[in-house]
Amino acid sequence: MLSNHYNRFQLAAQLTRGLFLTDNKRSPLGRVWQLLSRFTWELPQTFVGWLYSVTRALAGQVDRVDTLGGITFATKLGCGYSMGVSLGTFVDLWAGHWMHGEGEVYIIGNQICMHEFGHTADSRLFGWFYLPLIGLPSLVSAFGKGDHNVFWTEIRANRHAKRYFAKHYSIAWNEIGYPTQTNLA
Repeated sequence: MLSNHYNRFQLAAQLTRGLFLTDNKRSPLGRVWQLLSRFTWELPQTFVGWLYSVTRALAGQVDRVDTLGGITFATKLGCGYSMGVSLGTFVDLWAGHWMHGEGEVYIIGNQICMHEFGHTADSRLFGWFYLPLIGLPSLVSAFGKGDHNVFWTEIRANRHAKRYFAKHYSIAWNEIGYPTQTNLA
C-alpha cells in the first residue's frame, strides 16, 4: 500500500516537473518564451491543467507520465476507449488497450496524443482567452450532439498537430478520424 502511494507522489512530481520543460526543437529565445508564457499569458489553463493532472495522479488515475515538445502527458492505461483533455501544457489521456510505446514513441505512435498536442498550440495563441474561446466550446461539443471530430476546435488542433509532426518527425497525418478540414461537399 505504501509503495502505491509513493508511486502516486512520484507521478505528481513528474507532472510538476513538466511545468518547467520546454521544446528542444525551438530556438533558445523560443524556449524562454514558452516557459514565461506558461506563467503569464497561459496562466489560467496552465494552473488548471497542472491541478487537474496532479489530482488525477494522487487519486490513482494516472499510470504514466510522458513528455514531448515541452508538453506533459498524464495517461490512465487500459481503458476501453481513448480520449483526452488539453489544458495549457498538460494533456490528460485515457488510453485504449491498443495504445503502446514508451516516451516519444508512445506520443508519435498514437494520433490521439498528437491531436491533443495540437490543442496546446491554441493555448499559446489564445492565452487567457483559451478556456472560454477554445476549451469550453470543445467541451460542449464533446458532450453534445453531432460529430465532435469535425467541430472547429478539433479541426484546428489537427491542423496544428499535422504541421508540427510533419515538420519535426516527418509524419504523414491520417485524416481518418482526425480531419484537418470540414467536408462541405
